[in-house]
Amino acid sequence: MDPNMALPSVMVLPLLIVVAAGVYYIYNEVMQFMSKSLVRNKVVVITDAVSGVGTECAHLFHKGGARLILCGTSWDQLESLYEYLTNDADPRETFAPKLVILDFSDMDSMENVVAEVVEGYGCVDVLICNSSMKLKAQVQSVSLEMDRNIMDINYFGPSTLTKGGLDIPEKLQIAKGCRSESSWVRSP
Repeated sequence: MDPNMALPSVMVLPLLIVVAAGVYYIYNEVMQFMSKSLVRNKVVVITDAVSGVGTECAHLFHKGGARLILCGTSWDQLESLYEYLTNDADPRETFAPKLVILDFSDMDSMENVVAEVVEGYGCVDVLICNSSMKLKAQVQSVSLEMDRNIMDINYFGPSTLTKGGLDIPEKLQIAKGCRSESSWVRSP
């Protein structure tokens, strides 16, 4: 056995245990949060709802009876998610999601997006900012325009959506996600 490979082989099992425990913990927390009494009739906005995490959040909230506003950059993907959610749903227990095109890299459109989101239900109980952009490169090789785009998508876009007219109460709970997502939840 190669001595250089011994350390990574030894670390695989503990790493798998830690990852499995983390996934189990997150799953239990989400399931507890998603109980029907907590989310029924709540207005939930999910940005980048067509990604893996966004799709799962949309599925869980929809199943719990929340009023969803699903945001994404592709209308086709949003419609596909809409069909996925509504095909198996009982219309007596769930609401049809509202779809909104949202691209945080286009800050000029944010005022219209905020108006469309607020027009949906008048307030927002839960805002899940799932959109993010990552870049692995040397600092010197990244253009200033790319830096601006990353900041628009990861910070200024979600901040503008939050502050731009959504009825976010003074008393709110803030939860940070495992990527650069963040969520705002209205406190009872």
